[in-house]
Amino acid sequence: MPDLREHLQELFGLDDFRPSQLGVIEDVLVAKDVLCVMPTGAGKSLCYQLPTAVQGGLTIVVSPLISLMADQVQQMRDEGLPAIFLNSSQTAAQQREVMDELRQGFEGLLYVAPERFSSGNFLANLESLKPKLFAIDEAHCISQWGHDFRPEYSQLGDVRLKLGSPPTIALTATATDDVRADIIHRLALREPSVVVTGFDRTNLAYESHRVAKVAEKDRLLIDTLKKDLSSGIVYCSTRKAVDEITTMLSENLGDRPVFAYHAGMDQAARASNQERFMTAPRSIAVATNAFGMGINKPDIRFVIHYNIPGTLEAYYQEAGRAGRDGQLARCIILFSFQDKFTHEFFISKIDSDGNLEHDVREKLKKRASDKLELMIKYAQTHRCRRQMILDYFGDEAEVTNCQCDICRHGEPASAGGETVLPDEVVTLVRQLLSAVARLRGRFGVGVVAEVLAGARNDKTTRWQLDELTVFGLLKQHSIKRIIAMLHRLIESGLARQRDPERNFRPIIELTAAGVAVMKGEQNPPAPLADLLPRNAAPSRPRSEKRSGDDLADAHLDPETLARFERLRSVRLDLARTRQLPPYCICHDRTLKLIAQYVPRDVETLEQIKGMGPHKVKMYGEQILQALNGETSE
Repeated sequence: MPDLREHLQELFGLDDFRPSQLGVIEDVLVAKDVLCVMPTGAGKSLCYQLPTAVQGGLTIVVSPLISLMADQVQQMRDEGLPAIFLNSSQTAAQQREVMDELRQGFEGLLYVAPERFSSGNFLANLESLKPKLFAIDEAHCISQWGHDFRPEYSQLGDVRLKLGSPPTIALTATATDDVRADIIHRLALREPSVVVTGFDRTNLAYESHRVAKVAEKDRLLIDTLKKDLSSGIVYCSTRKAVDEITTMLSENLGDRPVFAYHAGMDQAARASNQERFMTAPRSIAVATNAFGMGINKPDIRFVIHYNIPGTLEAYYQEAGRAGRDGQLARCIILFSFQDKFTHEFFISKIDSDGNLEHDVREKLKKRASDKLELMIKYAQTHRCRRQMILDYFGDEAEVTNCQCDICRHGEPASAGGETVLPDEVVTLVRQLLSAVARLRGRFGVGVVAEVLAGARNDKTTRWQLDELTVFGLLKQHSIKRIIAMLHRLIESGLARQRDPERNFRPIIELTAAGVAVMKGEQNPPAPLADLLPRNAAPSRPRSEKRSGDDLADAHLDPETLARFERLRSVRLDLARTRQLPPYCICHDRTLKLIAQYVPRDVETLEQIKGMGPHKVKMYGEQILQALNGETSE
């Protein structure tokens, strides 16, 4: 088995694997079938991208996200990995070019939509393709019991057979036991590894408001959005409702950007509105469930369902598009019984063309009705909403510090204290943003990385980029590492990629949020807390080292260990109060240093490596109390 962490660092510029990624990748590399259920943002894509890079050969990736394929392929190319896509957004000439590459033995990632397998030209070449790996994203769509059933997905078992039954990885963010079993059966997976990493989203505050009349629902929606000026999504069950709500919000929210999105709009309009939603501050997307799958906007602070969805799976998937940055976000249902009638109409239309046998059709309708009733129970429940979701998916995680409306007894959700990032991370983020700004939106991620790394080549010298003040600013990092950091900025909403000339050479530029962070007007978002590689922290001259540089990893005696455990406990309390990961408060290394040196006042605490004036101001009192064995009231 190759050194996968080394490949991860060299190819993707990442320090370490997220939970369960390594085991999944190892199974894929020994040609084992895998069903992988990981929540949004857990890193599912790496589970087939890294094996492709390591073992070579062709990987076919089935994805319904036509609008995002170009971005996915470009990100792989930025990492130096071969990738192409084939979908209906391309011209006939572009599609022929891709097919020629495949016939000539292309090795790398091929992204295709499920509908492509029904295309005559592609179907004729299917049996000649010899993929080393078959990856299916949004795999819940395969199951007839899945909440987003698509006929094209149900045929992927036959497609896999025509491809010679290659090793297969099926990936989804949401699937119950029934759906998982159905996926395995329909794809004929061979004794697959089934990896389920959990469904608990601790930073989401679930709410449901019962309303009797449409006018009351409209007032509640407008009032909520007037109070919350952040970005978010409003889901509606029909295209007509999307158009009406978009007009209503545009008229009542002044200059707030409101964008519609549904399948009845032409592709160019949908793509334009999606792009504007991703980049405009305080933006609102009003959409059917056609919107949001694969959307990588981390700072969505609310998802409001103007109409209830038909299943808890759909609700979990759609609500889960909020709070990808790990900070508190609200997931609100505006429930009225009229919503039930809309879904009952949809259920009555199941197999209206009569393609299925009567028993199968009635079974589908019964299952859909049962799921709708459970969704309505959720909307009206008096028990913890987070716990109800976990129980439904069979997740045995214990719910603590829940922010749902039931657990809060109607009190509004609060995001708690300010996020504090290490000073060196804030500096690094601003250095990266400054380089993007200096190149003025004329170059892509790769060139920005070369400039920061101080690479002298034809491009940097021809364009006199080696004369910029940011040239070589991060020369202690590899170009791969810097590319990975730049993509983290894009994921966090501080920068974006755009292809103004449509020549598949996207440039990188700052967003409004990125400009504000670069100028110091606001802090970087919390998920960037681990941006600085653990083994690449800038070293200080020995005379400038803070206390404990050489002792953090020393063996802890029993008394020091007891202090360390008290500090970990207070850190966990602070993290829960502020809805942050514990490492955003401070790392274990810092806690060990505090436990070893036992500072008696804030001045001494400031000298501990990993602390500083801002962190001491935020957390110093609680840390000193825990250090002395005291408890705060």
